[in-house]
Amino acid sequence: MSTRLRAVSPLLLVLIALAACGREDPSVAPVEIDSSELLTITFDGDGFSPLRLEVEVGQQVVFTNESDTFFWPASNIHPTHQIYPEFDSGAPIESGDSWAFTFDRPGFWRYHNHLGPERSGLVVVTGDPVEPPVPLVLTTEGLDFGEPSELSLTQYVELYESDNAMSRFLRDYGPSNTVKALLEGSKRTNADCHQRAHDAGRMAYELFGAAAFYLSSHECQAGTYHGATEALFHDRGTINLQEDVSVLCSYASVSFYYLQCLHGVGHGLMAWTSYEIHDALALCEELNSPADHRACYSGVFMENVIGGLSGLMGHVTEYLSDDPHFPCNALDETYVQMCYFYQSTRMMILYENDFGKVAETCAAAPENAHHYCFRSLGRDVGGFTVGDPARAIELCGLAEERTNRAYCIEGAVQNRFWEISGADEALSMCAMSTDQGDRFACNQTIVFRAQELYETQEAFSAFCSRVEESFRAWCLNKEITQVSSESP
Repeated sequence: MSTRLRAVSPLLLVLIALAACGREDPSVAPVEIDSSELLTITFDGDGFSPLRLEVEVGQQVVFTNESDTFFWPASNIHPTHQIYPEFDSGAPIESGDSWAFTFDRPGFWRYHNHLGPERSGLVVVTGDPVEPPVPLVLTTEGLDFGEPSELSLTQYVELYESDNAMSRFLRDYGPSNTVKALLEGSKRTNADCHQRAHDAGRMAYELFGAAAFYLSSHECQAGTYHGATEALFHDRGTINLQEDVSVLCSYASVSFYYLQCLHGVGHGLMAWTSYEIHDALALCEELNSPADHRACYSGVFMENVIGGLSGLMGHVTEYLSDDPHFPCNALDETYVQMCYFYQSTRMMILYENDFGKVAETCAAAPENAHHYCFRSLGRDVGGFTVGDPARAIELCGLAEERTNRAYCIEGAVQNRFWEISGADEALSMCAMSTDQGDRFACNQTIVFRAQELYETQEAFSAFCSRVEESFRAWCLNKEITQVSSESP
């Protein structure tokens, strides 16, 4: 609910109808406000004050123009204001006038001056929504998709460049075939498969609701799941966080995919909070266990790096800078390791893909974060060396310390073994490693990953029979890792 206000005596604030001010809006009637409970945000031409205001559901906020020109408060994203379309004054507010809005939806609501969108602020609304969301339901009834024929190079390019083409493909062939096409298209075009899969996931949720999670698959580093989660939180918020996570992660048949689902939750929470990293991390801690928290943290930090500057939610993150260690060096110790697990990707941007420089910077991280930063570097190496495991080993060799090089090898081989189809290249990479420490780290990593990926002991044992002989008995003695009975 919104209302325009005129400047009046501080003893009594009266809402005056817009018609009385010479504006055509007879629907707004005078209303008295208790000045003791008044929440105000002022605009002085240079920006809003306070920049962040926390309120409860049902509270009214007055936006007052103290500048010498017009301003127009409106929710993101500029210029359409569709994230919270009711949160929009709808017209310029004159100097000295005010506009009031009652927030009835909990959330993290970024807004801006429509007449100068570089000026922005944040209203955080807590409490229960006026209309609680109905329980999340995952159903695939009535959803049936065809199988696509071989795509041309032009069609692959269209999937990457045209949202309309992507939407048609999703409707016709479903999310699983779409992300598989994106993976194949990335091989033909060198495009970023993971980030475009985020787009596919968001569109899939808009088309199919929670069924998007059941209908997707894990190609492109599970990007469709991450994007669908972002869309879910935009749609439903976090008021039923644990219940919704239980439903949307119910498809996970093995522990790796369950943890990937929680990683996607972290992506979604970061977008939902408008890239307020501390708020997103706190929401992760509403999940069931410390392991769940850490999986969620990892999604928060990845979204900060890969999505934080996209402007997707009408706001860019404030937690990236030219300091290659930021924000990891500004966080509580609880979060530092998981922060560094995605920080090398930021370093790669800052150092223009200079792997040697990134290795030097990871070595300068806190010692207890070396494992995470160098595994992160290995993941980036893996992305640059698809189909060329020998090159991955060479690039990891840029890490001067032997232990850090082994950590990099771990990350690079994990990146190859994202799904069962990656087993061949992962095994090949381990066989190419000539250093004993690298070889041990590589084989240990793929065995642990196989435990998480294979759904039956028989299939896992078949994988173990392909591991090099010195690790084979150790592998065969292990059992597959199922989703914990305590997990959603």
